[in-house]
Amino acid sequence: MTGLQLATLGGMLMALGLVLGVRAVRPAPPALAAALEQLSGVPRERPAIVTTDTTVRGPAQGWDRLPTTVARFFEKHVGVPAADLAIIGRTPSDLAARKLTLALCGLFAPASIGLVLAVVGVPFPFVIPTVVGVALAAVGWLLPSAEARETARGARVEFRSNLESFLTLVAGERRARGSVEQALEEAAEVSGSAPFIRIHRAIRRAALSGRKPWADLRALGDELDVAELRNLADIAAVAADGASVYNTLLASARTLRHAELSDARRQANEVSERMSRPLALLVTGLTLFVLVPFLLRMFAVTS
Repeated sequence: MTGLQLATLGGMLMALGLVLGVRAVRPAPPALAAALEQLSGVPRERPAIVTTDTTVRGPAQGWDRLPTTVARFFEKHVGVPAADLAIIGRTPSDLAARKLTLALCGLFAPASIGLVLAVVGVPFPFVIPTVVGVALAAVGWLLPSAEARETARGARVEFRSNLESFLTLVAGERRARGSVEQALEEAAEVSGSAPFIRIHRAIRRAALSGRKPWADLRALGDELDVAELRNLADIAAVAADGASVYNTLLASARTLRHAELSDARRQANEVSERMSRPLALLVTGLTLFVLVPFLLRMFAVTS
């Protein structure tokens, strides 16, 4: 193989890695089937409603071209619970496609660089790009899962924060109106945030299907793994039987507020601890910087 052919092959590999990297970070087109399913009030497979946020993206382009067994294998090993993917509006196929793309980019990028260096005549051991490529592939496979779990944790905190306001609004609407369904729907229309939109969509879909909204709210709580939303569904079901739940709703809102304050206090303590470690290292370094020359001169004079 001539030098020109090696250079051409190296350039093609680098271009392929660049294309795969751009494709991994580019937002996927919206899923038309999911959007049409959201507008439909009739579930396709089971009576339990699975609501989907407007940010849900379909499988990445080209993912459906993989063999079914291979695609299912990667989707089952994404390393992120289904509830975490649901609350951030991701699908297993979308995350698996991103993980596989980044892993392949990390695997082939060092090999491309090593091939270019070999063409220009720079001595470069073959084992180095191999080891680096495997390490980058592992990072590219694990990093999207860690990002998805962290994003889901933040989204669940935001959902609980919005649910606190929703509980207070439902309590006020319940006192002003006699219907539990109307109180839930009026409270859900107050805000345009993502949690309020998902709650309102579940309530609206239940109304269009002729079901009680607390069944759909309970299904949404199961899907997103938000226990407080399931508690709200239970409170609404009790209120439908004629029980007074005004104080119960306010108590639940206060509980969420206290839990949110506790989480904020815990996060502040963690940040303080992380800041103290670099400061301790800095003080230790300054101390050694001052003491080491003095100790060296002292030992030199003694000897």
